[in-house]
Amino acid sequence: MPKENFKDKINSAGFDKNPENINKNGQPRKTVNAVNLEMEAQGYTEATKQDILSCYLRLVNLTMPELEKKVTDKDQPALVRIVGKAILSGKGFDVIEKMLDRGIGRPTEHAITKHEGEVTIVIDQDDAKL
Repeated sequence: MPKENFKDKINSAGFDKNPENINKNGQPRKTVNAVNLEMEAQGYTEATKQDILSCYLRLVNLTMPELEKKVTDKDQPALVRIVGKAILSGKGFDVIEKMLDRGIGRPTEHAITKHEGEVTIVIDQDDAKL
């Protein structure tokens, strides 16, 4: 509506006439729960751990041109675009290594130690009293 239609209403219901309408703390902060409820109402669901791992492992299979298409497509989820940009950057190998570590897990490392001889454990008498 044009501004002229509101000239009659300016200062007609101000805080001076209705002090109970004053919100001294300002607009309430938006909580995470409120954001979650809003997103759920819009049809967004939680990504499960398996969904994220599957996405990581599938991104590794894409060719560079396919990955570039996903990164430039604004309809792709943020995870795909951000991880895709990181892969295409100069640190692509490090990003892929982290993705594989999270998706598959680090390889197991075994340490074999061999010790010959006697082991002597000395306990201080003051510590033994505790």
